[in-house]
Amino acid sequence: MITTTERCRGTITSFNRFGGLGKIIMMDGREVRVRYSSVRGEGVRCLEKGAAVSFLLEETQRGLYAVCVQPE
Repeated sequence: MITTTERCRGTITSFNRFGGLGKIIMMDGREVRVRYSSVRGEGVRCLEKGAAVSFLLEETQRGLYAVCVQPE
């Protein structure tokens, strides 16, 4: 796995709080997945569709994932 050190920005396109998975569209048009466990914060964390976020990218065997996700 490779993780970037530079924060990226994007917009939440979907997030299923029950399934714990969602998608982010990056500023360059690429789509990345996000897991519930990667969202920073305390208590119950949820990402709303259309919300701006910043994150690091992690390349896995299953594609790009957002990690260390923070609402902007």
